[in-house]
Amino acid sequence: MALDPSPMAPKGLPLLLEALGWSEPERWWGHWQQRGGFELARCIWPENVNDEWLLGVAFPLLSQVESLMEMGGRPLLGLSALPGCGKTTLCDWLVQASSELGWSIAFLSIDDFYWPGPELDRRMAGNPWGVPRAIPGSHDLELMAIALDQWRETGILNAPRFDKSLRQGRGDRSEWVRSTPDLVVLEGWFVGVCVPDEICSAQNLHSLELTSEEMLYRERLIRLVPDYAPIWNRIDKLWHLKSQSGTSSRLWKRQQVETQTRTTGVQVSESAVQDFVRMIETAFPAPWLQDLHQSDVVIDLTNQRAVREITLK
Repeated sequence: MALDPSPMAPKGLPLLLEALGWSEPERWWGHWQQRGGFELARCIWPENVNDEWLLGVAFPLLSQVESLMEMGGRPLLGLSALPGCGKTTLCDWLVQASSELGWSIAFLSIDDFYWPGPELDRRMAGNPWGVPRAIPGSHDLELMAIALDQWRETGILNAPRFDKSLRQGRGDRSEWVRSTPDLVVLEGWFVGVCVPDEICSAQNLHSLELTSEEMLYRERLIRLVPDYAPIWNRIDKLWHLKSQSGTSSRLWKRQQVETQTRTTGVQVSESAVQDFVRMIETAFPAPWLQDLHQSDVVIDLTNQRAVREITLK
């Protein structure tokens, strides 16, 4: 008997499924049950995951992949969410699940395009949070554009990988990976962020008191944001896993660091975590991260990562 997904379905899921070509949620779920259903997720998901997350996030995203694959043209799917939300885990699963289904997709993080160690250190010197990476200016945007364009032209994706555990946790490029995917997922914590037209009023919209150093450095970062627009414009569909508030990363980042310590053995000091979280909360005006104008699908999450509502833009 087919499972009725309605008791677990978040608000807005039927509208999303209709936009993806499924007017009846039951038929959509029957489609995925024929392909393994929840077991397709649980057999390869690296950590415990509940059915509501699978139903409200994972399988709708997999359906978006399927829809884009049917369109052809080597589409680029964007995924934006604050650090610690679970983007990497979700994308790893998406790649593995797609492989099980016979699809060839690849997952890139904008983190993979950090500058090599010495250049990264030079560009990050002097930031008021002391973070070694993550902010605008830490990415080689020309390399990212070349990698994406060559893939679209030739079908071959050559991209670096960045290992955050290297150089005592400051990170460095570790290898290059060559693949031939039909679709690429690009994720990052400020993917899709752009400078609004009314920048002056937007700059004043924040819930935290900024130091003079933070305010000055924020102005520098804001001048770099338009450099990312050509990358964002290459994205065919952008999904935004929207946090309950701009302070959600206080919880999520600590959980992420704990996982990193377990898996890599690299320990991050509490002060470094606090500095990183402070950067996330102050590097941009909070509304810029909460309302991505280029997003096509917005999934509102609670601090516990439960899906509250799905909206289309």
